Amino acid sequence: MLAASAFWGCRDVLPPPDDLEASRLEPSPTAAAGEFYSIDVPGIPAVTIGTGGIADGPLARDISRRFPSLVVSDCLERAAAAHHSLPLELAGNPPLSFTEFALHWAGCPDPSAAVTTILTSDTGRDVLYRHLRDIVKDGDYTHVGIARAAASPPYANRWYGLLVHRQIEMKAVSAVAEPGASVPLQFRLEGDFNGAVIAVTAPNGEVRTSEPGVGGSWVVASVDVGARVGETWVELLGHNSEGPQVLALFPIQVGRSVPDRWVGRPVADESWIRSADEAEGFAAGLIQADRRRFGLPDLSWDPELARVARGHSADMSDNDFFAHVSPTSGTIMDRLRRSGYPTSMAMENIAMAPTLAEAQESLMRSPGHRAAILSPEATHFGVGVATRTVPGHGTVRHLTQIYARREASGQTAGR
Repeated sequence: MLAASAFWGCRDVLPPPDDLEASRLEPSPTAAAGEFYSIDVPGIPAVTIGTGGIADGPLARDISRRFPSLVVSDCLERAAAAHHSLPLELAGNPPLSFTEFALHWAGCPDPSAAVTTILTSDTGRDVLYRHLRDIVKDGDYTHVGIARAAASPPYANRWYGLLVHRQIEMKAVSAVAEPGASVPLQFRLEGDFNGAVIAVTAPNGEVRTSEPGVGGSWVVASVDVGARVGETWVELLGHNSEGPQVLALFPIQVGRSVPDRWVGRPVADESWIRSADEAEGFAAGLIQADRRRFGLPDLSWDPELARVARGHSADMSDNDFFAHVSPTSGTIMDRLRRSGYPTSMAMENIAMAPTLAEAQESLMRSPGHRAAILSPEATHFGVGVATRTVPGHGTVRHLTQIYARREASGQTAGR
């Protein structure tokens, strides 16, 4: 059994964060004791979520002319503009959870996005286009949204850009529903996907999955949002030769309106993490804490699972890919079989994010990953972390989590 891979957000800042005026400011009064922020996003939140809609302003038309490989999405443009609501101390380092909130507030189904931030004294667009050209050259992005706001002296402009690689076309879905309703979904997979899974987390925490048939055209399905008031999360996954991939992830508000206020923490400081052992110990602690929050027992730390997980994270980092299926080691079951690990059931989560805390938060928002983390069937787990520095993007954590039911023949030490 596999849990799907999580999309990731990266942050890209010009000039470097140490030069930002924002880095010299005191915490905003919106932050409680410097730990939590409550930020209202101006404007009306989207009441539907979908991939349709192309921005058509002067800036969007200019970007389309200069970068014909990119579609300027109206919802990505709105999500980029929402980042101007951030206080200055978060301007150059937006929390990944805020970016995900902004995407869904704006009506985008994208699980996450690459975020580029430019704080510049240049009053024109040249610095934006030079920077965007470098990003597009090194990535496989398909859609973009850019927004500008005036900045405080000595700067003139503050730009935010969101870039995504969409592999799904999804017709507009209602972002609100009454308790007990079924919401229709219509989507079409792009590329070489030969299967799909719909995973849903209802407001009561129940996770349900279904596998609609995938042909060469539109897939028609429905989502039962549950009887309880709250938030239902919907995840669309595609399957291809690289394994399952998250193609869309979005909330449906059940019996309530779409929120326009984000409440969250600033990006966690993980600068103290100096080694793979420290990173993996910290990541393991986050998993155990989430299980305890839901009344589940701790899992036993398994060094053999950790070794396999560490190998897959290093493989992805060293060979610049992000998938469950490796060109060299195959699937998670291939890797466990080769190691001689005694199990017939294993689940794997993978994620890339600037920090481990943000990776864990994103995994818990995803129904498929959440089900693996909170599995009552697993008895043992292992975590592997590989860290690299990507030019222009800073630190990137490659995280692999493996959950398994170990056969009675083996014994491992707890952690």
